[in-house]
Amino acid sequence: MTDTQLPTIHDIDFATLYKNHFQLSARKGKTAEDWKEKAEKMQRSDFDLQSEYVKQFMAHMKLSPTDTVLDVGCGGGALALAIAPHVQAVYALDFCQEMLDIVQERAKSMNITNIYPILRAWEDDWDNVPECDICISSRSSMVGDLDDALNKLNQHARKAVYMSMLVEKDFISPEVLRVINRDSIGFPNYMYALNLLYQKGYFPTVNFIESHGCLVEPKALTADQLIKAVSWSVGKLTEQEIKDLKLYHTAHPDIKSPYNLFRKWALLEWSK
Repeated sequence: MTDTQLPTIHDIDFATLYKNHFQLSARKGKTAEDWKEKAEKMQRSDFDLQSEYVKQFMAHMKLSPTDTVLDVGCGGGALALAIAPHVQAVYALDFCQEMLDIVQERAKSMNITNIYPILRAWEDDWDNVPECDICISSRSSMVGDLDDALNKLNQHARKAVYMSMLVEKDFISPEVLRVINRDSIGFPNYMYALNLLYQKGYFPTVNFIESHGCLVEPKALTADQLIKAVSWSVGKLTEQEIKDLKLYHTAHPDIKSPYNLFRKWALLEWSK
């Protein structure tokens, strides 16, 4: 670049900026073992199947009976199960076997026979993952390497990709984070994906979904349950943080969740 040339968006290394942001974040991504416990709770509930989020997500999708769909990070399958009656096949991919078990159990109870589970993580080799007409990543892209994740989606989609990502920087409410003095650097949000996709030659449409964010019906928490829920999200708590959360619970004994109960998601859609 000469002295007279101005930098452009293509000169910015968003892939590295994302990785650095992710590493600096006080909240880390979850493992398959972390989600195993969530799966056990979801086995006793169908709360996520009634989610307004699913309805809003599907309202933006263009589906045909001959389409095949790859649902990456399918979780308990709320979207996969809603999509399946409208397409030829849904491949439900997740890195947690217990989540895939829930998808299969639910599909069987709903007489849905065109969902095919795939045990795989974002970081794994996807050579044997089928290419599909449509790829979706619903609230599942909190990964260490977003650039690689986007490349995998683009490589496995023939027609279109739908991807929802955080708008805010945290799942936990700012009030609770302030109680434990952890309202600092949160997760990187959808703007990284938007810029990376632009650099790759894609022009995503961005819509926003605002809905209830819980996978199971929220109920009043005990102090120990509140501490466990916060720890699950932000990591190991100090003795002082535990003490502060207990005091917070005393002042808010009816608290149902430390999370933002209503969350805003950015839904990125782009054509291949």
